[in-house]
Amino acid sequence: MLPQKLITHNGTFHADEVFAIAILEKLVGKPLEITRTRDPQILESGVHDTTVFVVDVGLAHEPEKFNFDHHQDRHMKSAAGLVWQAYGAEVCGGSADAAQLVQESIIDLVDQADTNQNNILMTMKNHLPGGVDGTVSGLIGAFNRETDDELEQMQQFKKAIGFAATFLENSLYEAALIVAQKPIWEARKMLKPNVVRLESHCKGWKKWAAHEPEIQFCVIPRTSLNNEVDGPQWQITSIDAEQHPLPTLETMQAQVTQPEAIEFAHKARFLAVFNNEQTALEVVEQLL
Repeated sequence: MLPQKLITHNGTFHADEVFAIAILEKLVGKPLEITRTRDPQILESGVHDTTVFVVDVGLAHEPEKFNFDHHQDRHMKSAAGLVWQAYGAEVCGGSADAAQLVQESIIDLVDQADTNQNNILMTMKNHLPGGVDGTVSGLIGAFNRETDDELEQMQQFKKAIGFAATFLENSLYEAALIVAQKPIWEARKMLKPNVVRLESHCKGWKKWAAHEPEIQFCVIPRTSLNNEVDGPQWQITSIDAEQHPLPTLETMQAQVTQPEAIEFAHKARFLAVFNNEQTALEVVEQLL
């Protein structure tokens, strides 16, 4: 039986234990009874008590005893990563594919920010406006209050868990949808060694294409409808427009039979939308 109680540290909270708790509450199916403390006696007792989760404290990683700390080894995953490693597939209904997708979309970033893997905090500072503040770790951290009032901080902590739970729920939904649509990707047609065509819209195609680096472009029907167009619209997307940009609008218009069928071409050259498949396929012939 899974524990109904949990111990974590008090003071400032972080995304790793917040997401770890959101995952565990999803697993258990209800809120856990949470104690926030750094009292050595309580922690020592907790790591030997298999009726309680001990998360982000305790200096022990023993999943079989429900202990999920990482501070004893700088190379370990964060608390969120350790909990997801133990229970992610179960939370995803037994789907290893879905668990991997959620890990890539949330857990890995939380891990890296919390443990500063590969000096990622400096990378964020140099390349993201606001640095880590604009990431999920920063959004969770913003729930903290500068206060000595433990009750107020606990209230904020629970708000942060609720926020993380919503984030997790959305990611679980999206991962399940992407996995359900995987057969669309598996039935793809290769138009060129680097161009794939899908028969219907597939939300997660970029996730699957990431495992096949030779694929650079995807031709896919759009979900949005243009009532002035007969049949579906089509789009071509470049996975890496810096390395493999689409032709410019002017180039496409000069080389297709119906230039008026090019509805939109993004100036950044990663996306173009067409009012029929034939025009999209004519542009495919221009791709290197």
